[in-house]
Amino acid sequence: MQEEEKLNTENTINESDDTNNLADLIDDNNDMGDEPIAEFIELGDDGEEMDGNGTVKKLRDKIKKLEIEKAEYLNSWQRTLADYKNREMGIAKERPEWGKMAIRSFAEDLLIVMDTYDAAKSNVSAWEMVDANWRSGIEYIFNTFENKLKEQGFEKFGAVGDVFDPNVHEGLGTVKISSDDQSAAANAMSYKENTIAQLIMSGYKYNGKVIRPAKVKVYSAE
Repeated sequence: MQEEEKLNTENTINESDDTNNLADLIDDNNDMGDEPIAEFIELGDDGEEMDGNGTVKKLRDKIKKLEIEKAEYLNSWQRTLADYKNREMGIAKERPEWGKMAIRSFAEDLLIVMDTYDAAKSNVSAWEMVDANWRSGIEYIFNTFENKLKEQGFEKFGAVGDVFDPNVHEGLGTVKISSDDQSAAANAMSYKENTIAQLIMSGYKYNGKVIRPAKVKVYSAE
């Protein structure tokens, strides 16, 4: 009987200890859960806490500001894109002209060769004294060269008897016409005031535009 009472007493003590341990564990968990949770608090410009309406208004203002900035960035990007497209179109239009400018620059350097040939032929007596076969070969070469220039848009101009035009001719002097010359040539009209008496250097046009005026001397009455 005494042994049974002793066992009951020990069981009661053990149950009491278990209960106390469980209570302590619950208290520990409660203590961990009682820590304050940080809340989002919106502050105004003056540093004071804002209520719900103030927070909404501030957020709306921020959204409006962001929308304005977005519109500005979009407009700037669109302008940049438009400038780029316009520049691309301009380059596409200018590109053919660049090719023409390169051809013109190169051909202008070669005109000196044509000037040398013209100067040689202008001395008729000396030119005709050259071997005929050699002279024919040189004439064929330069005629071919001149035709190639024409194909590229170059046009040679200037000849004795042409009317002097200051837009295409450069006057380097005059040749006086005496009264005897005028009367002797009245029927043949070989002399006429303000016409080219001597071609010193041929002029050239490129695609219809004068790139070098013809250098000439002009008839002038005394």
